[in-house]
Amino acid sequence: MVVKQASKSDKEKVLDFCKNTFSWGDYIAEIWDYWISEGNLLVVEKNKQPIAICHASIYDDNLWIEGIRVHPKFRRLGHAKSLITECEKIAQKKNCTTVQMLIETNNSNSITLASSLGYSIKDTWNFYSLDSSSSSIGQKVEYSLSDLQIKSLLSENFLFVDSWRWYKLTKKALLKLLEEKKILFSIQNNKLNGIATFCESKHFEKTVLVTVLFGNNLGLSNIFSEILLISKQRKYKRIQILTHLKSLPMFQGLEQKLSFNLVEKKL
Repeated sequence: MVVKQASKSDKEKVLDFCKNTFSWGDYIAEIWDYWISEGNLLVVEKNKQPIAICHASIYDDNLWIEGIRVHPKFRRLGHAKSLITECEKIAQKKNCTTVQMLIETNNSNSITLASSLGYSIKDTWNFYSLDSSSSSIGQKVEYSLSDLQIKSLLSENFLFVDSWRWYKLTKKALLKLLEEKKILFSIQNNKLNGIATFCESKHFEKTVLVTVLFGNNLGLSNIFSEILLISKQRKYKRIQILTHLKSLPMFQGLEQKLSFNLVEKKL
């Protein structure tokens, strides 16, 4: 068994065992070329044939592991563990201080594996979809904040999602989101009652990812309505919503899909 960097020639063989990962298929075919261009796309080879893959992405001092897949005939043999261990070696070489990955909450085998390797659950996130054809009924939202509100927001240590990778809402990240008008605020009686970021997916066509950070029913309804207006203008096909909140308000076209554990290991 060999763990190595993937090559373009591995694509078709990998896609062959990723066709039925989920009930609806898999997304590896859509993202493979992007991961190849980013680097750190790893494969496990047996007899010179790829039997398992994962991708590692580095930003700031964190390494993000994504897309672990193992050929059905070669599961329960330690290949996922080998890939994670190799990713951790990359993290150490790049002076990363943490490694993170996302695991579906009902995937007990993966949670047990992560725990055995020293990972702990940092937070649980809920995934929703919002039908882009739904009606917009909310009030106007804001795209800017006062300096005092910015300071207060940064003190909360929020995370936001961009292309299914979790990032810290640092001052640098927040200012960039504000500049690009990718963070929305609902305000009532001079008080924030809803905050969300939205980022177009770098990997999937006409898809926007919304991170709900905070809000009450009215504030989040306002934000969802604004997202729908933006989606119609830009012709988004999919609106994907992620939040650490335990639940979101009832809203036309909003449907809860899955829950995930964000797991982390300190290096």
